[in-house]
Amino acid sequence: MRGWIAMGKMKVLLTVNEIKPGMIVAEDFKDESTILVNSGIELTEAIISKLRNKYFFNKIAVFKEEEIVINNIEVKKEKTVEEIDESFNEFTFDVGAIFQGMYSDGICDIEEISNFSKKIEGELNSPSAVIKNIVLNGSGKDAIYRHCVNVAALSSILGKWVGLSEAELTLLTYSAILHDFGKTKIDKDVLYKLDSLSSQEISDIKNHAVVSYNEIRKIKDLNNAVSYGVLMHHERLDGSGYPLGLKEDKIHPFARIIAIADVFDAVNSDRIHKKKKGPFEALEIIQKESLGKLDYKYCKVFLEHIVNYYMGESVLLNTNKICKIVQININDLTRPLLFDGSEFIDLKQEKDLFVVALVE
Repeated sequence: MRGWIAMGKMKVLLTVNEIKPGMIVAEDFKDESTILVNSGIELTEAIISKLRNKYFFNKIAVFKEEEIVINNIEVKKEKTVEEIDESFNEFTFDVGAIFQGMYSDGICDIEEISNFSKKIEGELNSPSAVIKNIVLNGSGKDAIYRHCVNVAALSSILGKWVGLSEAELTLLTYSAILHDFGKTKIDKDVLYKLDSLSSQEISDIKNHAVVSYNEIRKIKDLNNAVSYGVLMHHERLDGSGYPLGLKEDKIHPFARIIAIADVFDAVNSDRIHKKKKGPFEALEIIQKESLGKLDYKYCKVFLEHIVNYYMGESVLLNTNKICKIVQININDLTRPLLFDGSEFIDLKQEKDLFVVALVE
């Protein structure tokens, strides 16, 4: 028996890069004699973003919550990338079991989806590790099960950023978990074919959204919004998507969110027909797709938030030099300002340099 749990506050000194939204400032944060943030203020994404523009390496006193368990003391902390990867590997098998049940007997209990959704939600207290894990590893060649785990996590994170209610977030997560079930019905020789696909094979793969939709509608007591998100996650605002060629407001909001998460994970993954892109290319692709294909408002929110999680991370340059990210220009995402330990490197000026990969 663990005993009862009490929440307390612990004052710590963190760099501006390490602070998170929701933390409370413990002491006035000053620039010489000017107070920039008063003691007692709750940090928001907007405040943190402004501080990071100029005070990246400065330290600020904040309160962090600690969880105290009687009989043994336990401090509540964010999980590491490795811990998230371990959890997500376990979740991959869970998705496989859910899909296998749907595939073999067509039966899936809403409670089964709900319980799995709660597992994913439990890991989202560590958004930095979740995002870094996806940027580092993507879902590899597993374009179904691990991909659904990653997309569900990213969709839920983005859903919170755009202000969905708790009830909407739950349904969105259900939809993201199930969005690619239809791929389990595609011939594996087609799904994992190394050679070029025929027009019929491409059509079979594109039909996975319809297959998913038809199967998911059979789940008793499932809200229609879940199946709409599944059916439409490959639709694009300009009508170029599939399977229905829908445009603009005909595309369900869940599908618009899942589409962004789907693209981001795919771009960060090694697939059979395409290699993983660089960490900033993924952001650039989302930005380009926001101009007519992906939802512009959601993409804007996604990019403005996610760049904060890149700050302070280490990157490998094409010269094999390792640097830390200091600043990212939202209008020039692939050319950040870096620090190599002794001097700043502005990739906007150093045209021969570029980032190869994010490193741990």
